[in-house]
Amino acid sequence: MFQLWGLLVILITCPLLGAMPLIAWITYALKRQRLAQIGTGNISVSAAFYHGGKLVGILAVLSEAFKGIAAVSIARVFFREGSFWELIALIALVIGRYSLGRGAGTTNVVWGFLMHDPLIAGFVSLVAAIGFIILRSKETIKFGVLILFPLFVAILHFNDFPKIVAAFGLAGLLGWIYTQIPDDLNLPVEEADAQAQPMMQYLSGSEQTIITLDDEVEPEIFGAKAATLSQIKRWGYPVPKGWILAPFDDPGMLIDFLQPSSLSPLVVRSSAIGEDSEQASAAGQYETVLNVTSKL
Repeated sequence: MFQLWGLLVILITCPLLGAMPLIAWITYALKRQRLAQIGTGNISVSAAFYHGGKLVGILAVLSEAFKGIAAVSIARVFFREGSFWELIALIALVIGRYSLGRGAGTTNVVWGFLMHDPLIAGFVSLVAAIGFIILRSKETIKFGVLILFPLFVAILHFNDFPKIVAAFGLAGLLGWIYTQIPDDLNLPVEEADAQAQPMMQYLSGSEQTIITLDDEVEPEIFGAKAATLSQIKRWGYPVPKGWILAPFDDPGMLIDFLQPSSLSPLVVRSSAIGEDSEQASAAGQYETVLNVTSKL
């Protein structure tokens, strides 16, 4: 009877726990942004980093980690530690996270599974980290992990059939959800919060080095004009968004990245080294190109 009550508690509590929009509340409280109305519309850790920056992202990770750990802890109140019911609790959590919370629940599962089976979680995380460094493909690693962790569960717990089924069920559910929702890491890196741009660029698997006016720019490399605009923008003055080509950079890469169009035209200006300095001025000597809408 006690275990029946445990099953009911898991099936009711965990989906509700997953549905709690803690990330949305955190982002709105600190940044006054409604995640459901911007970007992909996902209420996720990556969306929190993308739109809210490092602090919001870190708090989002902690809130989602709490959910995963809480789900496993609820299962342990009614069932033995390490049982397949902990995975059932995570499945219920993910269902609530996706159906009502507008997210995949990846962070929930990572931390919940770490509590459930630290050995497998640690090994798979290590393999994933090494694989990402080598392959630089988030899709390969994401779906690779969904194959690895239930496979290791099957190998190490070959005599626990319910746990094996639950592990493959959890992996299959996450894999299906990944195909149903857009990935925040596919959003343009240059539109992310300035603090989060380096991390978003790295995690997106992009090899492009995009320098913006939000970065600290050295005049000896990029010219005084770009450096000055960068400085006053970081001071908080109203400077439009801007991107900088380093010497010998291929402009085609930046153009492909920005995708100029009639709805989103670009202005191209010079920032030569020594163009504007205490010793000399080159005002009016370099051409400014307005309304760039294509590569041509």
